[in-house]
Amino acid sequence: MSFVSRLKSKILRKTRRITRRLFRSKRAGLHPVGYHLDLSKPDPRLAARAVYPDSLGLAAWAEGRYLHPYFVYHTHHEAPGPGIVFVSVCNDKYAPGLEALVLSLLELYPTLSNRYIVYHDETLSRFTRERLASIYPRFQFEQRDPTKYKVALGDFPNHRRVGLLGYLSLEALELEDAERVIILDTDLIVLRDISPLWEGDRTKAVPDIGVKPFAIVSKQTKKPIINSGVLSLPKALLGKTSAQRRDETLQALATNDDKDIERFADQRFWNIFLAAEDVELLPQNFNCVKSLVTNYFPHELPNICILHLTGPKPWYAFLNEELLTDQERQSYKNARRNFHEVFAIWESKYRSALLRQRLKAYRNDQKSILEQLPGSFSQRPVALIGNGPSLQLTDLSAFSACEKVVFNWFIHHPEWDNIRPDHLIIASHMLFGGWNTPTPVLPREYLEGLQRHRHKPRLWFSYYFKSYVESLPELKDYPISYFFFEKPFKRTVAHSGRIEFNLGNPLTDSNTGVLTVGVPLAVHGGARRIVLVGCDSNYGSAQGSYFYPAEKHSSKTTREDALLKTWKNGGEGAYGYRIAQKQLNALGIEIVDATIGGSLDVLPKVTLEEVRSLV
Repeated sequence: MSFVSRLKSKILRKTRRITRRLFRSKRAGLHPVGYHLDLSKPDPRLAARAVYPDSLGLAAWAEGRYLHPYFVYHTHHEAPGPGIVFVSVCNDKYAPGLEALVLSLLELYPTLSNRYIVYHDETLSRFTRERLASIYPRFQFEQRDPTKYKVALGDFPNHRRVGLLGYLSLEALELEDAERVIILDTDLIVLRDISPLWEGDRTKAVPDIGVKPFAIVSKQTKKPIINSGVLSLPKALLGKTSAQRRDETLQALATNDDKDIERFADQRFWNIFLAAEDVELLPQNFNCVKSLVTNYFPHELPNICILHLTGPKPWYAFLNEELLTDQERQSYKNARRNFHEVFAIWESKYRSALLRQRLKAYRNDQKSILEQLPGSFSQRPVALIGNGPSLQLTDLSAFSACEKVVFNWFIHHPEWDNIRPDHLIIASHMLFGGWNTPTPVLPREYLEGLQRHRHKPRLWFSYYFKSYVESLPELKDYPISYFFFEKPFKRTVAHSGRIEFNLGNPLTDSNTGVLTVGVPLAVHGGARRIVLVGCDSNYGSAQGSYFYPAEKHSSKTTREDALLKTWKNGGEGAYGYRIAQKQLNALGIEIVDATIGGSLDVLPKVTLEEVRSLV
């Protein structure tokens, strides 16, 4: 960072501190809805500080160009009528936000069946669209090319973050068949009834109030700046006439010099476009930015109807790592610390609603296999066969009488068709491209490896990948089942101190597919004895710790530093085995280890000859 950039950054930080101190020191007394600035005491000297965009609020306050926030006690409840159409713009990065938004709407309005149009470009994958449709079947996905909007983007943070994609919300003006269109950002969560958005026949919006506890009134339009995260457009504002005026407004953006709104992206357009309309400004309840409620009105939190999580998002905690930059990861950590209460609200609402929806779908889909499995493994031991280097020295014919469960890249074993495994568990999300990947792809080498074998065991995948798995023609001849193991419902054995054995529940991350899925499968099947083999537990690197050559491990792997830390002496890897043994023994189930060599020393060892005599 250059000296000038550092200086600007320092000035911006200082300006924010001055602003907060100023407004907190200028309180004219308590007001029923918060702290109001005293309009009778503007200070024109503050206008001189308005050098950078963040200090525009100081100039507005000094000149008396501002609007107080206000909240109401809203108790009415009314579901949206059939003519109401919801609209959002989304990509893979914001899909969890859209999930949370629609789930919060469904919680408030259980019979919701309104059309919900999602405008997107190529950055919303087919896999993500299918997942969203499984949550709300009335989603209507409309792909558009945002480059059709010939808008010059500046170097403002909003311009860089939103880009042209945000302008796809302007497509909503063409929906002339709707009675009313409600445009919602995907970083919103609905906490209480929002029926004022669809009542009456006026355009509805909420003032843009967040970092500063007031809205700026634009010098040019003479109207308060609105936040485009929640807009309600009546039928009179939809159709060809509005679409034509939209295009004219876009053309005029290049010559618009309104400093109060130039830092915004699509919000800049909406403020100019709606300045000519009769806009009803709703209370902050209906679009409350997280910084406003956290820093200035925490006592209004129970009254908020729509919480707006601007800035770093709560779902960055579990978003696919390739969708985030290092700067965004750090910003998320800071935001989580500064806005922990509103983040906790979002996470609680999202996780609980999503878990109910996902588990219900999973249990319905897998009802048959979950009911068939119990007791099916009770007459013989279950062999959980890992992929450690010791398999090169192991005669797996010793396990011929066992129910044989293999994992991930065991397809490379040259004796596959002689061993004839009963189950192949694909437990690693890395095989598909990583946790919560929006574009899951099994390596071509993996699918080709499966197809080379005559024997076809039952395949087990994470339910997260169901729509992708069932699209693969290479797997059409295999019996396929699923287990529930996905973020954000992934607990680690180190944090929970137990392993989930019920296949109908979210499974525990126990650092190895053998414990995470293999043991629960054996328990669910009624096994009384479990035998491990090929579980060397002595990783020396992320590659080369398997019975097959490192170059054949063509999928992603866990970071090497994390892998070595997990499997070092006294690490979480061995801890997981100790927990498993304790829980299994309490159920009267024996677990032994037939691995030749290896570093695992927490389980009773048996020889291959002893394995042959177990049946």
